[in-house]
Amino acid sequence: MMTDQEIVAKIETYLSKNNLRQYELAKQIGVPESTINRWLKRKTKISNAYRAVLKTKGII
Repeated sequence: MMTDQEIVAKIETYLSKNNLRQYELAKQIGVPESTINRWLKRKTKISNAYRAVLKTKGII
């Protein structure tokens, strides 16, 4: 299982590669923009439910 740090790195790569902003990714996966921001700043853990969503969308 991936660590939150590895997932954050993949999210950052995905944002960069697809020239997306945090709010655009948030809309794509159906989470508040503040959630994405907290993940990227490592202020909250990424729940298993959101890990599944990120995996389904091909982000991780």
